[in-house]
Amino acid sequence: MADSQAAEGVQAAPRACDLLVTNAYLITMDAARRVFTRGAVAIGDGEILAVGREQEVAPAFAPARTIDAQGGPVLPGAFDCHAHVGLHTTRGAFSEVGSESEYFASYVRWTNALDADEEYASALLACLEMLKNGITCFIEPGTAWAPDAVAAAAQAIGIRGSVADPYLWDVEGFWYAANLERAPSNRERALRELGKQLWRNRDSRALVRGHVAVYGIGSATDELLLAAKRVADDNGTFFTMHQSFEPPDIAADDARFGKYPLVHYAEIGLLDRRCVFAHMNAVRDDEVAPIVESGLSLVWNPGNYLYWGVGDHYRGRMAELHRQGANVTFGTDVAKVWAAGEQGLLGYLVTREKSDYLAPEDVLQISTLNGARAMQLDDRLGSLEPGKRADLVIHTTRLPEQQPLLDPVRNLALVSRTKSVRTVIVDGRVALEDGRPTLIDEERVYATARASVARMVKRVGLSPGTRWPTIS
Repeated sequence: MADSQAAEGVQAAPRACDLLVTNAYLITMDAARRVFTRGAVAIGDGEILAVGREQEVAPAFAPARTIDAQGGPVLPGAFDCHAHVGLHTTRGAFSEVGSESEYFASYVRWTNALDADEEYASALLACLEMLKNGITCFIEPGTAWAPDAVAAAAQAIGIRGSVADPYLWDVEGFWYAANLERAPSNRERALRELGKQLWRNRDSRALVRGHVAVYGIGSATDELLLAAKRVADDNGTFFTMHQSFEPPDIAADDARFGKYPLVHYAEIGLLDRRCVFAHMNAVRDDEVAPIVESGLSLVWNPGNYLYWGVGDHYRGRMAELHRQGANVTFGTDVAKVWAAGEQGLLGYLVTREKSDYLAPEDVLQISTLNGARAMQLDDRLGSLEPGKRADLVIHTTRLPEQQPLLDPVRNLALVSRTKSVRTVIVDGRVALEDGRPTLIDEERVYATARASVARMVKRVGLSPGTRWPTIS
């Protein structure tokens, strides 16, 4: 692109704008993946008005406020496309466990004991953690009993999210459904609940939207899956579920269909660009073409892949699928022993351990633009371009991990990562400034979460804490 065209959307005469970000190492994530070593972004009414060289953008605007990025990287807000935010506080409640069965027994008891207040406290903490780590949008995958509580938490923190109707399934005998007292495995119930959160999409400016979800991993019949997908299609949103997580559910799907599940789903017409499948730890050779050709999105959680030792059974193929054009993005899942924003490094290391390679530029694309595409929001989010909504993250270079600034893209993706997040803007509003939330008292969030966990631990009968003797 010619130099004269570098500052898109800039007009000759100065115009008013709400916010001007200057002195930025600007990582646009646009189609050309342009990086401006000294760039600027003009924002008005929540929208990006201009992006480009500071010397061209800044003189064209009269901002109500200017933020000096001090040479730090500025890029689009990241996405977390599979985050059980209503279960986030289990990280503080479950002791380190030696067996998967013990973990899931605690998980079931906890889930049965949740109410709206506890889900709000958990989601509030999760959303604050996301904000402080540069994540500006998330998908709650249909596991919050009270979607309104999750939505209220996201709005209180000032980030985007999408919620769905909880725990929809219809396969009798599915182990999780058999243990969740409030969500029987029943097709009539599931069909009746489908799409009840889609009213949120009537307001195009709403921070919290709605989508369609079923639980997945063997819990839903073809009839329910296709019905859910039709509701999503008819309402212009996406459909998500867990898929191919661990050896037991993978083997069950193989036996149920008499073939690999992604082959079966392609044959029944389920797969297309509006599908978002989380985990996908097992992808066999004949499932690659259905994934790539359909355009479905895969939500990668390398943390869980490592935590449960899935790599002992299946070699992860996300880097390969990404190179082949599949839309791969990241999800935190339940933040057992990791924090929001750490999946990029974990994914990079998983691929290196498997003698594969995921470039730092790929990590940033997977975190931003690919997440927007998964949520069907790539026309308005995921890159810094005129006409898109103004969700951006300003990083500081004043950290040892940011030095010596030879390759800020690589450094940001793999070394400083989210530790360098300084300021976060969502829909043109500053939601985090100099590391502190602007819309809510941070200490109140922590106090709310601690009080909730204290209630839940007593309610469920857990005894969290270190194995070492602790003296009061």
